[in-house]
This record gives sequence, C-alpha cells and structure tokens, in this order.
Amino acid sequence: MPNEKKQEYYKNNKKRRLEYQRKYYENNKDNIAEKRERKRAENPEWIKKQKEYNKQYYMENKKRIVARRKAKSSLGDSKG
Repeated sequence: MPNEKKQEYYKNNKKRRLEYQRKYYENNKDNIAEKRERKRAENPEWIKKQKEYNKQYYMENKKRIVARRKAKSSLGDSKG
C-alpha cells in the first residue's frame, strides 16, 4: 500500500526535483563519465554483464516499457 502523503509530496515537487537532477548531472557529468570509464577499464566483463542485465530487464518488463513509450510518444504527437 503506497504512502499517499509521500506520493503527494513527490507529485507536488516533481518540477523542482527534475531541475535539481539536471543541474546535478550537468555539474558532475565529467566525474560520472570518468568513473564509468574506470569501471570499464578495471573490469572488461562489466560491459557484458551490464548488457545482459539490460536485456534481461527489458524482457521481463517489456509490456510496461512499450506501454510507457507509446503513451509518451502519443503525448509528444499532440504537442506539435
């Protein structure tokens, strides 16, 4: 059972949260990329593991992902 008060808080602050996340990523983009490159250099198998994980996740959640993409694209079509 989801906490309604918590959901309301996140719904009301979505714009500010997304803005904060964008700023954080912009400020730390180089550090994030360097960390990812170090991880790849230290463990060449990481790329294979990551791809396998992504493939497995997509297969398990395909219906939900496709529905979300379809809903998002239909919203984009009505804006233009």
